[in-house]
Parts: sequence; C-alpha cells; structure tokens
Amino acid sequence: MRHDSGFTLLELLISLTIIAVIVVITSGAFRIGIRAWEKGEHNIETNQRIRIVLNLINHQTASMCPKNIKNEDGKERFFKAENKSLSFLSYMPLVPGNTFSTVYVKYVVEKGEDDAQHLFFYEKNIVLSDKETAEPAAEEFHELIQAQSIEFDYLKKEDNEVKWQPSWDPENDKGFPLAIRISLKRDKESAPILVISRIHQDTTS
Repeated sequence: MRHDSGFTLLELLISLTIIAVIVVITSGAFRIGIRAWEKGEHNIETNQRIRIVLNLINHQTASMCPKNIKNEDGKERFFKAENKSLSFLSYMPLVPGNTFSTVYVKYVVEKGEDDAQHLFFYEKNIVLSDKETAEPAAEEFHELIQAQSIEFDYLKKEDNEVKWQPSWDPENDKGFPLAIRISLKRDKESAPILVISRIHQDTTS
C-alpha cells in the first residue's frame, strides 16, 4: 500500500503559530535589552557630565578671590551667597577667552517646567576698579546640568563651633566661608553627590 508523507494543514498551522510566538518573545526580549543598554549608556554619560561640571565648579570656587571688595556704602560688591545662587570673583576662568583677568562668576539654580532644577552659569572678565557689576541678562547664562535638587551651603566657624548654613550674609557673617558645599541629588532613588571646596582666607586685610 502507498503511504503519503508530509504535514497536514493543521500541523502546519500549529507549527507556524509556535514559531510566531517564539519570534515575538525573542524580539520583545531583544527590545528590552536594547532599551536597558541605552538607558545604562545615558546614565553613564549623565553621571560623567555631572562629575565633570562639579569638578570644574569645585576648582573655580576653590580659586575664589578672598578679598572684601566693597562699594562706597561699605557693602560687598561681588560676593553673594545663597542656597540657590552664588556670585564671586575667581582667579580661574572657565569660559574660553577669559584667560587674562580675574573673572566675575555667578551660578543660579532655577526650577524648570519639568520640575527639575537647572544650574545656570555666567562669567565675565572684570577690572577690580570698575563700578558695580550689572546684573547679567537671562540670555547671558549657560545651562550646565539639571537634577532633582541642587543646593549651595557655606561653612562657618563661630565661637569654636563649625557649622554649615544655607546662606552667607556679608553684613552679619564676617569675611568669607571656610568652604562651600555643593549638594546634588539626581533623582529620588540616587544618593546625593557632595562636593566641598575649601576657600583660602585672605590674611593680608
């Protein structure tokens, strides 16, 4: 007797269905792997950028000009320190071209529409005998980084007690802080990044 070999239509449909399911599962796992890899690469690049920016800020604040430069009314001209902003004179410029003079620097933290906090930077060559530095326009600032929270704190020594405080008032806080601390928290799950810049005190005045 003759026996025909081969698949029936039902067997073929079942086989194609199984193959389709395997393809879908494999492609889904592949897409998940690609997304995880891209997210990891993005996190690495973001962390590297944050580290580089914080390192530059650390060097610039550590190179702060520790002199009490005042207006005719006796108030500080350049050094202003708050929890979300910091302005000072520095011997270390960061902007290309600002290599031949002390520079006026200002950092400002602002909350964006995305609820993230954005760190902006301004720098300009100055001459110490110039008049009061005008407040820079918004378009003169450059965005450096963004995070969930960015804060400045200032180390003060008073009556043999050393403590961090969120602002520095030249009228009440004598001289300059011993150090400046930058606290950055990228998101809710990440640990805060702390960068501390020691300020060299001026002993000639």
